[in-house]
Amino acid sequence: MTRLPLHLHCYDDAGRIVPPRPFWWSLVFLAKSWLILIGSVTIRGKESEILAFWYPHKFDLYLALGLGLPAVIAMLLCSNRERLWLREYKRWVYVLIACLALACFGQLTHYGLRLINTHFVYDHATAMGLVGVFGVIGYTLRSRYLRLMYRDWMA
Repeated sequence: MTRLPLHLHCYDDAGRIVPPRPFWWSLVFLAKSWLILIGSVTIRGKESEILAFWYPHKFDLYLALGLGLPAVIAMLLCSNRERLWLREYKRWVYVLIACLALACFGQLTHYGLRLINTHFVYDHATAMGLVGVFGVIGYTLRSRYLRLMYRDWMA
């Protein structure tokens, strides 16, 4: 009798491993600029004030949206995984991994350039962003669950 590598609640009805909650929270963290944009658009009359609070310069908003786009693509791929399996696409998992790596690398580069531009003056937003990105990178690289999930999805 073969033992399952994970608990039974980690599998869906078809027997495939489902993405864990920390994985979804990591993608949400990497796509936070899109959430801020959507949140500001839903509040009538205060859109520009909310966006100006989070992104004082328009270029910062556009850069953050561009850096969050791979995480949004990864979310869309994960949420449509059943459709991709029914069409027998197998390479979408590589695109998912590449999007996650690109989002992490882009955010890390952005915060690094932000530190350089401010001459390494302490800023809460930059510090928390760096801690968050390093947390996502550490979780992604060390998670046994994610390794098993990717292996299962590629089969």
